[in-house]
Amino acid sequence: MKFKKIELALIAGLLISIIFNVFSFAFSCKNVEKDVLRLHILANSDSPFDQRLKIKVRDEILKSGYDVFCGNENLEQAKRKIAQNLDVIREIAQRTIEKNGCRYPVKIEFENTFFETRHYNNFTLPAGEYEALKVVIGRGEGHNWWCVMFPPMCLSASDDIDDLKSLSEEEKKLILSDPDYEVRFKCVEIYEKIKKYLKNS
Repeated sequence: MKFKKIELALIAGLLISIIFNVFSFAFSCKNVEKDVLRLHILANSDSPFDQRLKIKVRDEILKSGYDVFCGNENLEQAKRKIAQNLDVIREIAQRTIEKNGCRYPVKIEFENTFFETRHYNNFTLPAGEYEALKVVIGRGEGHNWWCVMFPPMCLSASDDIDDLKSLSEEEKKLILSDPDYEVRFKCVEIYEKIKKYLKNS
């Protein structure tokens, strides 16, 4: 009986440690959410042509908008600079579409969007609601492409620490984490999906 009590105490201690670890990780994930601005491009459809067009629009926005997206010290400055250039970004997208023989309209706006856990090159972003610069091509019914506009991780190597100077050390460690974090990312994703469901129900 005494041995069983020790076993139960050890199990309880382990469970408390796991729960604390996951909740601590979830708190760090929430900090990442509010310190990041994502780029979210939706294709007109899933046809091969529309998907290729989406990539061409992406490439032109990133190349022609380099000066807009880079050189910002914080998220608010980045949002102001991008907001002041929304017409320029829209024109870049529209010109690229017309150059490829299409007449799709383009809608660009800031929007809070739920993203599942996403992996991109050498970094991972946890699931949650992020503010995003949303670019909708035509009907916007095709698969999307996303990346991070601030810090400007779309524009250079994702493990370049200089690009992440606006984030805390804890946030840097999280998004550049190794596969050991996969289980905790999944736990956070399940939690965020439940929260989203309850919010919309």
